[in-house]
Amino acid sequence: MAGIKDVAKTAGVSVSTVSYVLSGKRPISSKTTDKVLKAIEELGYIPDASAQKMRGQLNHIIAISEPMHEGMNQMQYSAYFMQSAWQARSAGYDVLLLTGPDAVADIERVTHSNLVDGVLLLDVEERDARVAAAARYRKPCVAIGLPKSHKDCACIDIDFAKMGRRSADRLFALGHRQVALLRAQEIDYERHAGYVLLFREEFLARADEIGLDVFESGPVDNATFDARRFVSDMLSRNPRPTALVSQSGVSILNLTVTALMAAGLKIPEDISVLSCGTFLRDEPMRRPVSEEPFEPERLCAIAMGSLISSIEKRQSIAGEVTLIDPKFIDRGSLASAPRNVGSGDGGFSVSASFGGRQADLAQADSAQADVETSASESIASASQSRNLEGEPMD
Repeated sequence: MAGIKDVAKTAGVSVSTVSYVLSGKRPISSKTTDKVLKAIEELGYIPDASAQKMRGQLNHIIAISEPMHEGMNQMQYSAYFMQSAWQARSAGYDVLLLTGPDAVADIERVTHSNLVDGVLLLDVEERDARVAAAARYRKPCVAIGLPKSHKDCACIDIDFAKMGRRSADRLFALGHRQVALLRAQEIDYERHAGYVLLFREEFLARADEIGLDVFESGPVDNATFDARRFVSDMLSRNPRPTALVSQSGVSILNLTVTALMAAGLKIPEDISVLSCGTFLRDEPMRRPVSEEPFEPERLCAIAMGSLISSIEKRQSIAGEVTLIDPKFIDRGSLASAPRNVGSGDGGFSVSASFGGRQADLAQADSAQADVETSASESIASASQSRNLEGEPMD
């Protein structure tokens, strides 16, 4: 393979001249530049990424930082990566996925070597070290998420704070006054996943403002969650919750829905169910559940478009924030609150034979209706307020 010395010899110039042509550090005459470029073409010489970048050329590679961690939702992880890669590919860029635990070091390695043109951050936490270090990358950086501090990084996300408030308002408008909140996995709270904290904080605050009494589940973990106990605790309250808001993933939600059905409650006649900040699309649900979901396709399209525009126009987007209005998918699990609800009303009880593990779900399935896997996804909005549709905030 030809090297820089071969190019210099063929062009009849010094190695330093070839380097200056590639880097643009010093002005070189057009005649000499043409000779060097002709020699490069004849020899098939491929300059390293750093040299190309010094001349202002692009490598058309985007770094996607999405560290792997314990308890991660594989469906969400895959959806965001695949949508990001697809959007990049559509714009003529390849992607480099960074998954290591030392995420900042990984990003600095590929940005300081000029291997990539920009950085997209996924799975962003409330106080994200990658976002805090964005100024050090010297490349455009966009995060899908809204951490506390983001002055050197553009941020794009669903307005989870509005989602929390709107969910409380939606249930209140349907007449619900007692509501249960099924938390996300505890590991998401422990690592301070931004969207989980934002939704819960705003939902509880708005519930307090308007007079919703919220019964919150204890810590949730896929391996130990006891759906039977959770539902039993709900039914023991007086008056009992008439609606359930879930931040949990499909496995926990399926267990809970099955426990509600095993207790004799009908959805939505006896209890309404709303899933928020989740991604239930194409998942095998015990019963279709209305949802305010993640939107990987929409978020990744906006984020990648902003990042590539910044790269190609050489315009800074540091500190810009774009929040998009939450989407509501009506799958028929919400209804007006039933009247005269008290403790154990209607003779509801949870079968002692129903357990709280996924194996128990399979057992309960044999005695319950077949799993419904298809549902209408008609979009409705109960909110009269308007929010940004992918536009930067002032």
